[in-house]
Amino acid sequence: ASGGSIVAALSVLNENSVIASGAGRMQDALEDRMTRARNGDATIAETLAKPGGGLGGGTVRALDVSNAELDEVLGKYMAKKVRRAWSDKERGPGVSGDGKLVVSGIQIGNVWVTVQPLLGVEGDPMRLLFERDLTPHPQYCAAYEYMRRPELDGGIGAHAVVHLGMHGTVEWLPGQPLGNDRQSWSDELLGHLPNVYIYAANNPSESILAKRRGYGTLVSYNIPPYGRAGLYLELANLKDLMGEYRMGELTDETSGGSSRSDLREAIWCSCQRCEITSDVPLLAIVGDKTSAITGPDLPLTLSDETFD
Repeated sequence: ASGGSIVAALSVLNENSVIASGAGRMQDALEDRMTRARNGDATIAETLAKPGGGLGGGTVRALDVSNAELDEVLGKYMAKKVRRAWSDKERGPGVSGDGKLVVSGIQIGNVWVTVQPLLGVEGDPMRLLFERDLTPHPQYCAAYEYMRRPELDGGIGAHAVVHLGMHGTVEWLPGQPLGNDRQSWSDELLGHLPNVYIYAANNPSESILAKRRGYGTLVSYNIPPYGRAGLYLELANLKDLMGEYRMGELTDETSGGSSRSDLREAIWCSCQRCEITSDVPLLAIVGDKTSAITGPDLPLTLSDETFD
């Protein structure tokens, strides 16, 4: 989901209940940062150094979680599975230099905004979806466990979670395919936390999975209408010329039809008008050398062998 979608959602919440203090100013702050980032003069250090984290009243909130603390939260059985799958936990994703698991986000009033941790095995991202003995990496587990853990116990203390945008990963974690149990990772990480899922209306098959395994209450949104752009103007003409050349629908010059040389010249002229030759240079083999034919040096007449 884009930053603009999050700001819009927080603004609506702020109008109905003051839970997102600073959301109104956050819009201007985000737009300023995005503009400056495009110009190459906005740095992370500068952003974080601004009052309120430079995000219109939001502050950066981060937790350092040790592996021992995570084991205690997960319980013996699930912690054992994580240790077996990720033996070198101090070198995994989201781990600080001192071996702590970093759980971070932006606190805006009573709302904590974070990015869902990356999921998968390095070099084989789809492996986690098909091997039932694998587990999410420790920092992924810590992000969800500490999000719903009470503040008095060192967590975020979330009362509910909103997944914004299709689609997330928590509902795809290893576990029972047709109904969660306590050994299913989506159940372990979400627990009894209410989950509101903002999901695209054009993907009902995967949204059902988010509902069934992710316990999501779906809020559907329509996507912008779209269609095939197709070819137009000169590109359509070029396609017709190439089709005629390839299919051999040619007649000899004496009968008033198009010769191969005429078609070649027409195709090259059309390519130049479409500026295809500047985007994708033609590689021509001349003798035993390969050279790029582009721009003003592009010949309008080539032999059949070179053209083909």
